[in-house]
Amino acid sequence: MIKIAAWNVRGLNSVGHQEAVGQLAREHGIQFLGLIETRVGQVNVMRTRGHLLRNWSWFDDYTGPGGRIWIAWNSLEVGVEVLRVETQFIHCKVINKRMHTTCLITVVYGECSLILRRDLWAGILSLAEEIAEEPWLLLGDFNAVLDSSEVCGRAADTGASMEEFRETIVAAGLVHLPSTGCPFTWHNCSEGSRSLWNVWTECWSMKCGL
Repeated sequence: MIKIAAWNVRGLNSVGHQEAVGQLAREHGIQFLGLIETRVGQVNVMRTRGHLLRNWSWFDDYTGPGGRIWIAWNSLEVGVEVLRVETQFIHCKVINKRMHTTCLITVVYGECSLILRRDLWAGILSLAEEIAEEPWLLLGDFNAVLDSSEVCGRAADTGASMEEFRETIVAAGLVHLPSTGCPFTWHNCSEGSRSLWNVWTECWSMKCGL
């Protein structure tokens, strides 16, 4: 089994946020990590990573602003082959070196705009058509919900947004992974309310044998 996590960190420039990411990985034995909305300028990438998970391997996409998605993995335990990169997701194959098994992982950060998110839905459907028998996991911040009860602290999505998300999930043959604990959780890094992070992410899978 590979221990996987994704976190919308809403900024990685402060030392407190960087330490929290390292703590998360250590405490839970994470082997593959998606970091979303890092807000780290490209010139500061190497310096920032030096404070995070040393001796890990990294991949990022700076075709969009602010390093929207980073992925990191413990290369002693897993290998990663990046297969496809788009503005709203990074799709890769992950190899468990100990068990000699593979799975596909897509780390998602959806656009706030309903119109722009349609590119994400199209991309997910395209991936679903390409995938045959491999287990596939999608996780991250889709910036969309299936039901208004899933929203906390901001206005609910429009009906059109929820409907498009539902249609994509059904058409791609995905299932929502079960979860335990509170659906909305927070980390303030001891820096006051401005630094609150919403660390709840959505996980969907197809043929998942993780």
